[in-house]
Amino acid sequence: MTILETRPVDPRDLFRGEYVILRYAIENDEKIQEEVAKLKAGDTLFIKLVEDENGVASVSGVSDRSPDSFEGLWIAGEINGGRVRFPSLEQFYVPEGAGRSIEDFRSDLHVEVVLNKGEARVVGLLDGSLNKIDPESFLE
Repeated sequence: MTILETRPVDPRDLFRGEYVILRYAIENDEKIQEEVAKLKAGDTLFIKLVEDENGVASVSGVSDRSPDSFEGLWIAGEINGGRVRFPSLEQFYVPEGAGRSIEDFRSDLHVEVVLNKGEARVVGLLDGSLNKIDPESFLE
């Protein structure tokens, strides 16, 4: 399991329910920004991650070419609007009524993700101390 630091925003979808839109701290990494400036919308950026002692990932390298081997931790991002996006990680559905409370975490919210050959999906939420958050616990 890998952990990414987030930047949450709380929207609602009338058809699919309540979810938290997530932006990631790694989007602002200098190495990523330098590479994004060279690419065009729709290009894919491959980001090599390294975990600290707590399992929180940071950027160790970037490439516009798919790695020969996805050995280690890699995440693929998509260039859009002059920044890198992670479409499979941008929405996390929560029970109706829990979104506002999760939004209150601001930059103290992290997500657990599963990575497989550059593909990623969110499997859980963590607070700033990396304790699991149960979205159900915010329901009245």
